[in-house]
Amino acid sequence: MEIEVLQKIAEVIRGNQDFICVAHKDADADSLGSALAFADHLRQMGRRAYVWAPDPLPLNLAYLPGYSLVNKERAPDDAVAIAFDAGSPGRFGNLRPRIESAPVTILFDHHASNDGFGDLAIVDREAAATGVIIYDVLRLWGARIGPEAATNLYAAIFTDTGGFRHDNTTAHVLHLGAELADLGADVAFVALKSYKSRPQTTLRLQAASCAAARYELDGRLTWSEVTTEMLAAAGAEMEETEGIIDVLQSLDTMECALLFKQEGENLTKVSVRTRGDVAAHSLVAEVGGGGHLRAAGAEVEMSLKELEQVILSKARAILGESRA
Repeated sequence: MEIEVLQKIAEVIRGNQDFICVAHKDADADSLGSALAFADHLRQMGRRAYVWAPDPLPLNLAYLPGYSLVNKERAPDDAVAIAFDAGSPGRFGNLRPRIESAPVTILFDHHASNDGFGDLAIVDREAAATGVIIYDVLRLWGARIGPEAATNLYAAIFTDTGGFRHDNTTAHVLHLGAELADLGADVAFVALKSYKSRPQTTLRLQAASCAAARYELDGRLTWSEVTTEMLAAAGAEMEETEGIIDVLQSLDTMECALLFKQEGENLTKVSVRTRGDVAAHSLVAEVGGGGHLRAAGAEVEMSLKELEQVILSKARAILGESRA
């Protein structure tokens, strides 16, 4: 932890009254849970804190304490911006101008591909989740963490470790989970809402995408897609693609799993998961994406087929080299 930077952040908090805590586009529990927990700390200090996230706000995060207030309040133009869980300002979509025009921009992040934006940044690329960083910061400051903030931070850490299943699940992470449970985090509720609470439309979409999966290189590369036709047939929204990549990466022979999502005629997203020697973020770096060693993604102004060709060609080449 960069103590000097933390001291400067503390000085900014002491010297200002209004703050916007901003989660990234297509918010997940790590970004939004961290923003909500930090906003709770600011309010305890007598500050005004507003939690924002680019629309559409994912409905699957509605269980997070404080969700109902997200994007509901305007903030003064001179509010300090605090950004959570993003490697570049582009991840904040339509809120990017507000972040970049703020008198001070503070960043908390853990992405390996972080480009170092922000006036004051705490970037710990070894942290399993941004929620880990926020918990460590609040504990270092001696802050009170109530049950609601504990639940938000637990959700952040729980989901970014895949329910404590990914290889970023360290002893430190497990200790933090136990500490947050002691502080009142509703661990069973978080697990239920994270992995066992899906509408029928989500299951229909998942079934269609998994049925369309392709397996290459003796199953070392597996990939599928979600098209606008699949969404319409299932009656689903794009946010319901969450979880499909987890099914693809459960294949025992998998070293690289890819899911391509057709957002529009010339806009496509890709999610990447890897094992072994394949670095997930390296597969999307050339198209402006980023992420971690084992999980990465990108949103690219290309058609579905164009992006598939670019990423699949790179994945096949990397997997071919790793076998040689």
